Amino acid sequence: MKRFLVPVVLAVLLVGSIALASTLEEIKARGKIYIGTDATYPPMEFHDESGEIVGFDIDLGRAIAEELGVEAVFIDTAWDGIFPALDAGKFDIIISSTSITEERLKSKEMSDPYYVTSQAIAVRKDNETIKGPEDLKGKIVAVQIGTTGDLAVSEMEGVTVKRFDTIDKAYMEVLNGRADAVVNDLSEVAYRMKMLPDMKIVATFREGEEKYGVTMRKGDVELLAAINEALRRIKASGKYDEIYRKWFGELGK
Repeated sequence: MKRFLVPVVLAVLLVGSIALASTLEEIKARGKIYIGTDATYPPMEFHDESGEIVGFDIDLGRAIAEELGVEAVFIDTAWDGIFPALDAGKFDIIISSTSITEERLKSKEMSDPYYVTSQAIAVRKDNETIKGPEDLKGKIVAVQIGTTGDLAVSEMEGVTVKRFDTIDKAYMEVLNGRADAVVNDLSEVAYRMKMLPDMKIVATFREGEEKYGVTMRKGDVELLAAINEALRRIKASGKYDEIYRKWFGELGK
């Protein structure tokens, strides 16, 4: 039986080395990085008229992939299932307007911030009763489930929260008179107002508190370091500013 010992040991060592391969090594070996995104969130990630996934986050994801020397492959995933899908290995990272929060950092690795925004309140144009977050008491507020907008209004006393799997449905609830306001990230709300002439932004709050980061599985520290370095290079080269201007116009305007 000893003659089988060396092959068995080698096989065990081989399996062990494969198991210990880091996510970054796997990405580079396959030449692709799989990126989860909820493509219902313009201008960050959404489907254009041809059905292609486009947006600020999409361009940034491709730039990160280029810095890593691989191809970016985006996997459209509903927001309420995006974190379990990451944990299940459906993709390597999430780039989907994901706010960095203490709660998320307990179970995920998140990159340095790459975008800063606030929460915004949008109502129908004929609504004159809501001027700021203090006016949401006693009102019905529509949100996308699991977002920081959901968290923000859930912490407010006296607010009835209606949750939807996509933010589009939240806006329709307000337009149809079944909710008084939508609360969501300013980046998305400002863009959405261009397409919804019957709605308006009345206030922002939590100014600058929403910081987006690239998300990966807990323990993927090698990948985390590589992505942070990629973000640094993208900003230093001017590529970040180029992507920003494409989707938001001139910086600071």
